Amino acid sequence: MNPKSTYLAQFVALLVALSAPIAAAAQSSPPDAGAGLWWEVSAGAGGARLTCDLCDPSRQIGPVLGAAVGAYASPRLRMGVEGRAWSNEDGDVRESVYEAGLTTQLHPRRGSGLHLVGGFGWSGYRAERFAYDAVRLTLGVGWDLPLIGPWLVGNRLAVDGSSFAALQNDDVTVAPSVGLSVLRFTVFLRNR
Repeated sequence: MNPKSTYLAQFVALLVALSAPIAAAAQSSPPDAGAGLWWEVSAGAGGARLTCDLCDPSRQIGPVLGAAVGAYASPRLRMGVEGRAWSNEDGDVRESVYEAGLTTQLHPRRGSGLHLVGGFGWSGYRAERFAYDAVRLTLGVGWDLPLIGPWLVGNRLAVDGSSFAALQNDDVTVAPSVGLSVLRFTVFLRNR
């Protein structure tokens, strides 16, 4: 097994271990916290940028698709696991960013549609033979509105940031300390 596969396998094992409290929260959720489990799908646009001495400083714009599932830890706090993909075609090169990790969504005031988003996980950048894998932090803010029954619709502005990992061309390090950020605006549909 190559080092990248080992790193990814260890990261997935960590996510599985950390998702156990989410399952426990689903079983102990208060009755007014929703049905215990929630899920959402999202679509929007995002701008991704690698930061290093050799990298193009412009932010590349492309579509973002995502999905998340989790449980209510309290009536105002949702926790879950998420996955997301961003893509852009830059000339003849297709750039992609894949993300997986844990998410929390907090409503500071009960009954308000305003929510704050935080999370951490993995980000992987790919462009032909170039690869970048790093730990990611997410911060954001959003607003949701009731739609029909258990359904909500909303929007979210968030930034995903990673740094201090190497950009590789096959197994050769091209840049030793690279940052990656994705600024995204998405619209989501959630079943509480």
